[in-house]
Amino acid sequence: MKRPFALFAVAATMSVAGVAEAQTAIQAGLWEVTDKTTLEGVQPMPATSKQVCVKGGEAILERLLYPAPADFAKHGCSFTPGAKQAGIFRATTVCPPTDQTPGVTAEAEISYKSDSYEGLGQLTVKDKAGTTLKGSSQLSGKRIGDC
Repeated sequence: MKRPFALFAVAATMSVAGVAEAQTAIQAGLWEVTDKTTLEGVQPMPATSKQVCVKGGEAILERLLYPAPADFAKHGCSFTPGAKQAGIFRATTVCPPTDQTPGVTAEAEISYKSDSYEGLGQLTVKDKAGTTLKGSSQLSGKRIGDC
């Protein structure tokens, strides 16, 4: 499996939108979010960090983990929320393979408070030829101020 396809698939999975029923309230403001993904058999990738401005009407954890629902649908992905528990976000996201990218299944469990989160996503990446890679993503974020 070519590395660029695996990287795109991981990025697509970790950046697709969840559904409204899984919403988890956080504080609005400027957040710094970090993702460190590793895949078996693939050279280690550097952690990625970015700042995200979360407005009051979109102050949910899913806004930091995924982009808009339209992007999610465009990739043909599905989202299944896990068992609800205070301070814990669980979900499974599945994106099917395409001619350009492998399919990805990601299971996430994230502990969160209104101003921070951290957790782990377990990834399985599989292309149309049946080649499979397993990996994980360490996810974290914290509110760093107003925006």
